[in-house]
Amino acid sequence: MSPDSTVRRATAEDLDEITAMWAHYIRISRKNPAYQNIPPGGIEARRSLFERHVRGPDSAVFVIDRPDGGLDGMLSCCVEENVPYFSPPRFGRLQTPYVRPEARGRGHLRRLLDAAYRWAREMELTEVRLFTSALDEDPNRLAEDFGFEAFAVIRRKPIAWDYPAESSPEST
Repeated sequence: MSPDSTVRRATAEDLDEITAMWAHYIRISRKNPAYQNIPPGGIEARRSLFERHVRGPDSAVFVIDRPDGGLDGMLSCCVEENVPYFSPPRFGRLQTPYVRPEARGRGHLRRLLDAAYRWAREMELTEVRLFTSALDEDPNRLAEDFGFEAFAVIRRKPIAWDYPAESSPEST
């Protein structure tokens, strides 16, 4: 662990660097279908979401300071309402866990997750859910090492407009 860096809540002054880290994460995660078709304005929209998480009463973005004044990592947190027929009714959504490659191996991710866990307790939540890509083995292994269990897999299938063929009166 690096004693010369601190974990803190992000401020509005951090938004440009947080957004830049997210954009870098998207570039290096291009094999993930979720990140292959970022629409025009997508980065600006994500910056707006980060701003809401920085300023919001039910959210936070935690960052790791570098000695030079920059940031080595981030983790975004927000309270999410569960569907009415599942428990708990609210949970902490932890997303965009990112530590710059040159800063890895120093315990930064653990410290970010610990800060998010403390935040969730302050929000009186009973559960946190860490969102990671199903395609990235390392983050999923780390999530399990930190005590997160996989309980659902979301699968996607883009709509092909020529399949299935429109039904004709004869086929009904």
